[in-house]
Order: sequence, then structure tokens, then C-alpha cells
Amino acid sequence: MALEIRSIPVLTGEDAERFVREADENERNPQRRKLLFSFEDIDRMMERSRKYLKEHGGKGPFAK
Repeated sequence: MALEIRSIPVLTGEDAERFVREADENERNPQRRKLLFSFEDIDRMMERSRKYLKEHGGKGPFAK
């Protein structure tokens, strides 16, 4: 049975230091992480989705 050899990305230098700093900060203060979307953003996405489905007879963009 053969094992596949894969390259594993490794952080070094400033990138590694920044990663450790951010990980430590997120562990100490989980609320620090920013939300990717606000509730208003999600409401707008939902409204666009509903509008699209209404305009296209309830079919999604990948429906056959």
C-alpha cells in the first residue's frame, strides 16, 4: 500500500507571527472577529433570492 506524498504549506516569517498573534487574540476575545455579513446584508440577499425565484418560476439558476 503506497502513501501519497503531498506538499504541506508552511507559514514562515512575518506571516507565521501574524497568524499566531491573531489566533491568540481570537482565543482571548472571540467577539473580536468581525462578522462577514450584517443582518441587513443577509436580508438584502434573501430579498434578491426571492425576487429571482419569482421572476424565474421558482427555478434556481442551475435547474434543468
